[in-house]
Amino acid sequence: MHPVKWILAPVAAAFFVGVFGIVHAQQGGGAGAETAATRLGMATPNDPASVERGAATFGSSCAFCHGGDARGAQGPDLTRSLFVLDDSDGKVLGDFLKVGRPETGMPSFAQIPDAQIKDLASFLRSRAMSEANRRPTMNPASIVVGDPVAGEAYFNGAGGCRTCHSPVGDLKGVGSKYNAVILQGRMFNPRVITGGRRGAPPPKAVPIQVKVTPASGQPISGTLVSVDDFFVTLIDANGTRRTFERPIGSNMAKVEVNDPLEAHRQQMLKYTDEIMHNLVAYLVTLK
Repeated sequence: MHPVKWILAPVAAAFFVGVFGIVHAQQGGGAGAETAATRLGMATPNDPASVERGAATFGSSCAFCHGGDARGAQGPDLTRSLFVLDDSDGKVLGDFLKVGRPETGMPSFAQIPDAQIKDLASFLRSRAMSEANRRPTMNPASIVVGDPVAGEAYFNGAGGCRTCHSPVGDLKGVGSKYNAVILQGRMFNPRVITGGRRGAPPPKAVPIQVKVTPASGQPISGTLVSVDDFFVTLIDANGTRRTFERPIGSNMAKVEVNDPLEAHRQQMLKYTDEIMHNLVAYLVTLK
């Protein structure tokens, strides 16, 4: 699993395309909905049209990480997020989205219009107000359904995991540090940084390096902050944040990204449900 260098074409924005489609808002009705709204400090009803527009935005740009119902997937549950619960007309959410948290896998959406942020906030508030979102805490061990022996065989053989990892090296004791849900998330999306149990600190994010070569001029290298069809932002060796336009045509800059975790992304093309379950079952045995 050596670092793989890949060149981003203008279609790089596909990274931000959701796989769950448009999500329709679930609005509570009657006294139950009023109770939820009051409890969360959201007594002002949401505009149904704004909620519907926000659902479309969420489905295309957020659902792939935060789940089709905003209750979490690789990313956290937004129905319990302080950015949602403490928000007013999208101000808190907007300030966060325009900066993001790239070191944890959350990209910035610097170009998102304010009106779209308000709609997105309306949708998320409607999800937070729904009594259907109140659910008991899941037991992380309940997802361990695979065969640890088969998982170990894949780890050491066809999966090639041992090329970069060792059960007596970097993964020693990982089953004690992190629960099964976190282990599974880290395996499938290692850039979503979460902590473990028993006070274990979250692992450090592995930075992505990028080199931008303008049509005329010298290449500039640094740590990638964000990239889409129109702009690429990096932090150079001096700590300066720099953004470059990506005009279409002969003036288009060449963008080369070197991601040390690219091998994990490539593995997603090979995983089956059985392989994933077996690997998780093996990892939790590494006490």
